[in-house]
Amino acid sequence: MRAGLVFVIAALLIGQGFREWRRGHPKRFQDLVEELESSDARTRTTSAPVLPDSAVAVSPRVPSAPREVPVGRIDPNRATASELIRLPGIGPTLAGRIVADRDRRGAYPSAEALLRVPGIGPKILARIRGYLSFPAASGGDSLTAF
Repeated sequence: MRAGLVFVIAALLIGQGFREWRRGHPKRFQDLVEELESSDARTRTTSAPVLPDSAVAVSPRVPSAPREVPVGRIDPNRATASELIRLPGIGPTLAGRIVADRDRRGAYPSAEALLRVPGIGPKILARIRGYLSFPAASGGDSLTAF
């Protein structure tokens, strides 16, 4: 009973407050919308042209720097963390884990051996497999030609 009475009193007070607000703001809502639209139209004519929605590419995540796609294959047994970051789906943290795991447990004999690194699963391995190379340990650069 008390809860119902409190609800009715609260509804009356909110309604009265809304009526008082409307008296202090004589403009109609539609007038406010039209005013904002006209001011927006004036701003558009003086600013840069607006592209249609189809021309704007929306990305869910904005990278901090443009990623450089590998131009060859990367040997994960000799690559540095900054070289591994160039692989799709490999960020700074995961690249650091790859290097740390390699230093701690030894070289990767195949691409599947990268699955031992926490954070690399079958999906990431499938994404980077085409960029990996496992040449004989003859030294040289970590980036080899296709």
